[in-house]
Amino acid sequence: MKIDTTLVKKLRTAKGWSQEQLSEACGLSLRTIQRLENGGNASIESVRALAAVFGIDPAELMLSSEAEAPQTPQDAVLTGLREFGNFSGTATRFEFWWFLAFVVVVTAVATVLHERVAQIAGIILLLPLLAASARRLNDAGQSQWWQLFWFVPFGQIVVLIMLAQPTSEPSGPSVTKGLDAPI
Repeated sequence: MKIDTTLVKKLRTAKGWSQEQLSEACGLSLRTIQRLENGGNASIESVRALAAVFGIDPAELMLSSEAEAPQTPQDAVLTGLREFGNFSGTATRFEFWWFLAFVVVVTAVATVLHERVAQIAGIILLLPLLAASARRLNDAGQSQWWQLFWFVPFGQIVVLIMLAQPTSEPSGPSVTKGLDAPI
């Protein structure tokens, strides 16, 4: 989620802290503090830690959703192609399903053109699709290992159900995710 980087910097400098002192106070790494102040992307846990240290409501640190431009289907497809190697981030349902529709249309058109073209398109789009699926599963609070069901007969149904899950709202450190839960 996007946070107000100028507010974080202002609150930090008002206390007279360096980035290192802020990282020690809130329990986040120095690299995380640097990333937050430069990029403005933070997990809910990071927002809560910063808000606790500054003594403010976590909602004050987050940018309002009206401030962000709405994502178009073209943006979703471009993000899916651009983030072809990012398996650790998150992807919204809107972003994932538009990217999946793009992959289906491209492979269908390639199949009509020639079998070899369809094979090449499939190979090229496989890694971006797996990365987008992994990011979507991360956003839904599920394990990336659910993608292995693609290889099981009728397992695609299970994967599609997992990908359709809404964004997870973690309630704390005791939240377990999918197949990663201890036995």
